[in-house]
Amino acid sequence: MDNKRALTELVGSLAVVYFAVGTGDAMATGLVLAVFMIAMGGTILPMFTLAKMASGRDEIEDGAMDFLMQILGGVLAYSFVWWQTSATGDMTWAGVAELDPNTAIASLFAGFLMMMVYDRRGGGWEVGILAWMCMLGGATISGAGDVGGMLVDSAWTGANILGVFGGMVCAGLGAYLAIMFGESVLGEEE
Repeated sequence: MDNKRALTELVGSLAVVYFAVGTGDAMATGLVLAVFMIAMGGTILPMFTLAKMASGRDEIEDGAMDFLMQILGGVLAYSFVWWQTSATGDMTWAGVAELDPNTAIASLFAGFLMMMVYDRRGGGWEVGILAWMCMLGGATISGAGDVGGMLVDSAWTGANILGVFGGMVCAGLGAYLAIMFGESVLGEEE
């Protein structure tokens, strides 16, 4: 087990989700994602991890550890924000009510676009800017934050579980399709 890699995923996910949940500001979230991808590397987002495992770019063991660390980072971040706002009672998980076709398509498309940029540019400011734009368009970029919200707010109903993990899988599928598209159609960058 690579402890540095696991810590990178944990801290990166924690930071991105903390700013996504704490500020609700898409720009701040995208910029934090960009800074962490530039400074620390890593995939940080569960959709990228799922796609890299499915495409064979990551070993299952390494990808599973990354995924668990990303989810733990999301749960910790949501817990910290909840703890900070618990005195005022202002914090409740907005959540994903259900996985409707529009949400599934938005997640699939956002995953595809973000992985294209991540894969072609190596992760960095470009991914952060695109994440910001996808969030403004209504896409959720980190399923880790939704898992955290669902757990911290004790909102683990069947519809929420399907919405959160279904959206994460749709985004991961979009990212996987981007990898396959890039390899078969676009080829190597020169």
